[in-house]
Amino acid sequence: MKTEIAKQIMLDNYKIENNSFMFFLHEKNYFSEEAFWEFYESITALTLCVEERSMEIAEQITQNYQRLLKYIVFHFDPNDDFTLENFPENYVDYLERIEYALMAYFRGNVKLIDNDIFELQKPE
Repeated sequence: MKTEIAKQIMLDNYKIENNSFMFFLHEKNYFSEEAFWEFYESITALTLCVEERSMEIAEQITQNYQRLLKYIVFHFDPNDDFTLENFPENYVDYLERIEYALMAYFRGNVKLIDNDIFELQKPE
């Protein structure tokens, strides 16, 4: 993925726009697997491009991760009407991918996003 596209995907998620992963979660109450992988791959692309690491992008990644965690909490909260359609049973595996991508970005360690270390793999 090209860096400019990755930056735009991250910004769209941050602003909850343009059918982004966060848009589907927040506006449609829907866990879009396709949008998840696009979001994940944007983080990995930004991690691989050392020159593009910035506080602005770090804030966007962090804010999006925090939102994802909140949406999952809301989904399981019996006192909240918020529920996600298409929510994966193995949601912890999705969180793990995002968590490692987040750590890879902040540490600049691309080994943390090696596909071989994860049980969850992107569908072909």
